[in-house]
Amino acid sequence: MRRAPAVCAMNGSALRPAPSLRVDSSPFLLDLRAIGLFRVLLALTILMEQLIRLEHWNAFQSASGLVSGADSRTWDSVWLWSVYWMSDGPLLPWLLEILRLLATLTLLLGIRSRLSAFVLFVLLASLSARNPLPLQGGDKVLVVMTFFAAFLPLGQWGSLERLWFGTRTEPTYRSAATVAFVIQVLLVWFMAGIMKTGEQWWSSGTAISMALHLEAFTSEFARLWRGWDWLVQPLTFFVFWIECLAPWLALIPSYWCRITGLLALVALEIGIWLSLEVGLFPLISVVSLIPLFPSRFIDAVARRRWRRGSRTGSDLVLFFDRDCRFCAFAGRLLLAVGGIRGAELREAQSDPVALEILEDRFSWSVTRTRSTGTGRLPSEPAPEYRHGWDAVRFLLARSPRSWLLRILPGPFSGDRLYAWIGRNRGAIGSLGTKCFGRGPGAGRHGPVGRLVVSLALTFVLAWNVVTYPAVREWRDYRPVVAPPLATFNLLQFWNMFAPYPYASDAWHVMPGLTRDGRTVDVLSGMPPRLHPPRDGPDRYGSYRWRKVIFRSLQQGRIDRVFGYFCRTGEWAAMDLWEFSRPNLGTAATADAPYQPVRAGRWKCDDVDEGRVDEFRADFDRLVERF
Repeated sequence: MRRAPAVCAMNGSALRPAPSLRVDSSPFLLDLRAIGLFRVLLALTILMEQLIRLEHWNAFQSASGLVSGADSRTWDSVWLWSVYWMSDGPLLPWLLEILRLLATLTLLLGIRSRLSAFVLFVLLASLSARNPLPLQGGDKVLVVMTFFAAFLPLGQWGSLERLWFGTRTEPTYRSAATVAFVIQVLLVWFMAGIMKTGEQWWSSGTAISMALHLEAFTSEFARLWRGWDWLVQPLTFFVFWIECLAPWLALIPSYWCRITGLLALVALEIGIWLSLEVGLFPLISVVSLIPLFPSRFIDAVARRRWRRGSRTGSDLVLFFDRDCRFCAFAGRLLLAVGGIRGAELREAQSDPVALEILEDRFSWSVTRTRSTGTGRLPSEPAPEYRHGWDAVRFLLARSPRSWLLRILPGPFSGDRLYAWIGRNRGAIGSLGTKCFGRGPGAGRHGPVGRLVVSLALTFVLAWNVVTYPAVREWRDYRPVVAPPLATFNLLQFWNMFAPYPYASDAWHVMPGLTRDGRTVDVLSGMPPRLHPPRDGPDRYGSYRWRKVIFRSLQQGRIDRVFGYFCRTGEWAAMDLWEFSRPNLGTAATADAPYQPVRAGRWKCDDVDEGRVDEFRADFDRLVERF
């Protein structure tokens, strides 16, 4: 009988879940550090995408671009919306572009992060509806990420918002929004996998070879090994099963299962980036996975990082005026910028010396010896207090980033700057209150937020089910599900190289005659070249122009492209030639000849007919020799 407790204890231990299956390994419990890093990377990605678009802004976003406002309103579901449709004039697109830049910067810095994410969602979704021609999968991933991210506590790590309020919260967060975000992100890969229903993916294993023999997409790196059948065929099966199974691994409440699934997806995106010229899609996909990494992984990375650094400055104490929120914010900001960990931030009113400096010199202060304000041990030396700009330089000189001193103003200029900030700290504090609000934004949504995000996830799941080919062939429910999902502007299709890669390897040349008599490739701006592209999307000017050409030909509306270039006033006439061959998915594809076909011909108004005829005759002869 005495052994019974031991048996019970043993049984209880046996029934206790393994550490890798504990509750805090839930895939829907997100680490705030991962969410904060995701916020920064998301903002940088959106900023990069905006800068790339600026090169072709007139074509893709201006009121006189490829697609008119009236045309875009009839492009897709009547339930879609776009703030660009509020006006067809030239001013609104510029104003929205400036607003997008401001929202991106505030998201990057962590100022009203959730509001910034929502504004970016509205603008990105509106831009997608305004001109769908140049869109690719990465654009839709950005839209859905910013929507669900607007319900996450984006500003609780690595943000100015947290420094302003000085809030400390639980290191992890779980809500309806985290569930929706995780499912939506993993749904991208899962649907991309099960949509690959062609036998090239799961039977013959030629899909990867087919994809790598599309000269308009293939990178120089992929050309080195795409003929290795012994590698390409098993790689096809690997990619197919990774897309189908890795999302489920990432949902298992086991640390190693989750890490295996997530790292497999990251490796897949790196492989795509190395092998195919598909723009920012791989980067956007990897950024979307950042919040899904568990706290245990984040802890391991953080320990490795801090092990390399030091705790220089851990003996420092900073004193600020407790009646000045901006002063506390400035102290936290200095510590964060300097990378100082362990320093103490205290109110000046709690220390007699610091209080005297505050009253006499109207300044904060820093000392290396901690003081309790109630006296020091007799053996302790009297601490040396630094104040004003000298305190700033003293602080940074003892930080791991002492190189910052080289870019800071010297003592004279610094003292003047510090004095100006001191005189205007009230106005700066009022501006900070307007920027950050009067209370910390914890990012926790209420009942309305839970309802909105739950409805959105429900419609997203329903849409992905009814768009699956087998379900669609049985009964087409898309007309039922599309209206509510389009109302959220979250319509989505994850069908890259599905059901199989393009069966035709095609690339294009668009020779044009300028009004001053030169013959130039309209898309690349270079002399026309009649050989397969080895520079990927550069042959088209960018990967977005490549998408525009392919999609316009599929829709039979290449006249949109011709019409836009004529409206620029630079061109007199232009042709579009398509060079294609069957994509066999084997090394023999690279030896097959291309067949040229004229895909379009256009002449602008008020041009010299004779010069146009001569331009076309010359190029036709060039194609015949090809």
